[in-house]
This record gives sequence, C-alpha cells and structure tokens, in this order.
Amino acid sequence: MLSRGLAARVLSGAAIVVVTLSLGYLGGWWFTALLLLVLSIGVWELWHLLRAAGYQPSLGFMVLTAAAAFVGIRFPEFEALAPAVSIALLTSLAWQLYRSDCRTIGDWALGFAGGFYLGWTGGHLAELRELSDGWWWLLLALGSVWAADSAAFVVGKLIGRHKLAPRVSPGKTWEGYLGGSVCSALIGLGIGAWSPIGWQAGLLCGLLVGLLSVLGDLIESMIKRQAHAKDSSHLIPGHGGVLDRTDSTLWAGVIAFYVHAAFAA
Repeated sequence: MLSRGLAARVLSGAAIVVVTLSLGYLGGWWFTALLLLVLSIGVWELWHLLRAAGYQPSLGFMVLTAAAAFVGIRFPEFEALAPAVSIALLTSLAWQLYRSDCRTIGDWALGFAGGFYLGWTGGHLAELRELSDGWWWLLLALGSVWAADSAAFVVGKLIGRHKLAPRVSPGKTWEGYLGGSVCSALIGLGIGAWSPIGWQAGLLCGLLVGLLSVLGDLIESMIKRQAHAKDSSHLIPGHGGVLDRTDSTLWAGVIAFYVHAAFAA
C-alpha cells in the first residue's frame, strides 16, 4: 500500500509525463506554450529563491531577459536574439540606477543571469522539437534524462555509499550517478536504434545527458541551499516546484540540440 506522500508523487509524476509527451508530440505552438508556462513559473520560483538568499533582483527584468533569450532561440528566422538580449541587458542596467529598493550590481547580475539561463535553455528545448525528426529528438532528450534521474535514485538507495556532492546535495552518490548514466545511455541507444536518429547519435546523446544533466540538478540545489529552501515551491504534490522537475531536463534539451547539430553537419 502506497503512503499518501508517495501516491501523490507517483500520480503527479505520471501526469507530468502524460502532459509533456502529449503536447510534445503535437509540437508547434502546443509545446511552445507549455514551455512558456513552465519557464514563467520557473522564473518566479527562482526570483523567490534569490530573495530568500538575501538578494533583490527585479522580477520584471528577469521575465524580460528570459523571454528575450527564449524567443531568440525558438524563432531563429526572426534574427531577434541579439537585439532582444541587447535591449534586456541595457534597459535592466539602466533601471538598476533608479531602483529605490536595491543598489547592488550583484542583484542585477543574478536577475539577468537567472532569467537568461532559463530562457536560453528552455529555448533550446523548444527549438529541438522543431528540428527534422524533432519529435524523436525530444523523446530522446526526455527519455534519457528521466531514465537517468530514476535509475540514479534507485541505485543510490540500494548501493549508494560515496557522496557525489555532499556540500550541495548530500543525498546523491557516485553509485547512483554512474547507474543513472549507464541507464540513460542504454535508453538513448534504444530510442536511437528504433528511430530515424540512429543508434550512434542516440547512444552519444543518452550518455552525455546521463553524465551532464545532473549538473542542472546540482546548480539548483546550490541555489536552494543558499536560500535555506528544500524545494523551489510546493506547486507539484510530492515533487516540489517546477524548477525541481526541470533543472536536469533543460540541460538535456541543450545537449540533444547540439548532438543533433554535430550529426547533421
């Protein structure tokens, strides 16, 4: 019999998978709209974490910077990346001079960098779906990162002994990390071999996602530790916030995008 907390985690996790895969399969504005919603909530959660850590970034300019980076990557045909980011950069710096509640350049830098980070990575995930065979590449990225997270958790619980990053995320172990990387590589191999992507690209993408996407998780853990927060929010029952569920996925999207670029060259 599942406990109430575990049941909520399983049900909400299943709902996330179904919604993400359904809208991802539809692609186009369906998936783009989902990512815009997710990133908007993510920016709001990051803003709260930074404020809890003692900083005072501008929420408005975090949203503006995230939108500029996202639009620039998602719609390359508009050639809007450079002007959009330039406008966000210069106007946010100018605004900093006139804010009455904040006077440190660190507040501006964290707000700009945080918004840019989420918009940039999210834009890559959105544009990944628009590539040739984009549905398969999206499935490869999502399947690999979900496999890595799940296997790392199970292996870590069963045989984990050596801490991966004890100062940032004490629960993660080297055993779980290696188990997750192997599982991610195998899933990538399977998806690649079963699809037009090809087993070589699938294996490489799965391996890189397994090895590198954990950094997105550790980066968020570092921010939460400084903010003395366990989760980015309590929006998703059993999982925490949107950032808690997308920290590794955003990295996976960037990795898959450039693996595709390498094999398409």
